[in-house]
Amino acid sequence: MAQPANNDIKTNSGRRAPLKGMVGIAGGRAPRSTKEAGAVKEPRYRASSESVSRTVDESTGAGPPPRDQLEQHPATVLKDEGPGAPRVVRYDLPGGPVVLKEWQPAGSVIFRWWVRSIMRREIQNYRLLQDTGAIPRYLGQYGPTAFLMEWVDGLQLRRRLPQELKDLAVDGLERSLGILHERKFVHLDLHQRLNTLVSKQGQVWLVDLGQGIDCSRGPVRRLLFPWLAAIDRRAIVKFRARYAPHTLPEADRERLVARYADSATTWKNFHRRLRRWLLGSANEGR
Repeated sequence: MAQPANNDIKTNSGRRAPLKGMVGIAGGRAPRSTKEAGAVKEPRYRASSESVSRTVDESTGAGPPPRDQLEQHPATVLKDEGPGAPRVVRYDLPGGPVVLKEWQPAGSVIFRWWVRSIMRREIQNYRLLQDTGAIPRYLGQYGPTAFLMEWVDGLQLRRRLPQELKDLAVDGLERSLGILHERKFVHLDLHQRLNTLVSKQGQVWLVDLGQGIDCSRGPVRRLLFPWLAAIDRRAIVKFRARYAPHTLPEADRERLVARYADSATTWKNFHRRLRRWLLGSANEGR
């Protein structure tokens, strides 16, 4: 097969199972002086009329297509909750589908700063974990608030799925989370099923890594890792109680089901109220 051009997106043929994918782009500025220490520094993000400053993989020479070219392909909006939330769009490229995730900062200055910090952290985490097989493959970045990732043809975990698949899914979730914990990484945002994707074979990918923390660096993070990992593991118990209660220990089953079975609705309502408050009354109707 002919090698794809730099502007083509090539999905990982070894991981065709449902995943999401991202592509990264970085802009740049000219150095203040030609005498800046040693070699020219890596350019930082900058705004442009096209917002297509692109990061190219030095090892392969590959990179994401320019943004205007990407948007010429068939698109499907997967998620769009308006200002202050990410917009997620699938693009069907000749080499395979990809997913663009773009945050839309809005509201107060503090909230805009928080959104941008979450986006930067999410991009860093995708890069850090892309070789684990537990997350979609990161493909690149467009400006400071948008990135591209591999498409994963996965399903969201829900009650109406066949029970056999739900059993495989909760086991797969535990395995994927275990892979991240081996790297001393904690997800910290598994309170809802939207952040998991399940293949028909029961493989699970974790997405939305903006809240995650790499605890392999720094004494404070290493000290906090066991406590933070316990928060992640509690999510597995919650998913088992909600979707596969028969997999829980019989002695604790009734108590855990009563505690966790309907917790997702409570968290979703709280999250919506918090976002509405941070964005202000102008967005209450969205």
